[in-house]
Amino acid sequence: MKISPEQIEALKLQQQQENKAKKVDGAAFGEFLNQEVQQGAAQKNSAASAPPVPGLQVNPLLQVQQAAQVQQTAQVSESEFVGKVEDLFGKLESYAQQLGSSAEGGLKQAYSTLEGIQGGVESLKKDWPGVQSENPELGSIVSELETVAVTEQIKFNRGDYV
Repeated sequence: MKISPEQIEALKLQQQQENKAKKVDGAAFGEFLNQEVQQGAAQKNSAASAPPVPGLQVNPLLQVQQAAQVQQTAQVSESEFVGKVEDLFGKLESYAQQLGSSAEGGLKQAYSTLEGIQGGVESLKKDWPGVQSENPELGSIVSELETVAVTEQIKFNRGDYV
């Protein structure tokens, strides 16, 4: 089988496209959005200097104002993050007490507390997506909390506490 230059060029083009896709997947959404906004602003500025095309009118209601830079408002400080983690540990203690109590509706309360713990873990991961790389100690705590929450969910659904 002979390899033609066209096949080599097609393979190089395919590899370049794959590399571009990998770069976009690894970037945070905010960074990607900032790049797109900057490119759009550059294109708008170059288009503003060009003379208008006769007969082409754009509805002014459809014109979009220049977008502001995306700020990372979802990130929280370490002290807030640690406070949320401590709150989740408090919920875990409450969950354990609810499982141990023989009061009526204890399991329902325990399940709702467990759902709150899972939601809190998801919130932590959403608020500080790079916690594992920025602060490995806090990242390991969050992953341990997530593991405990998922394990308890499985045990609860399996009927271990009935």
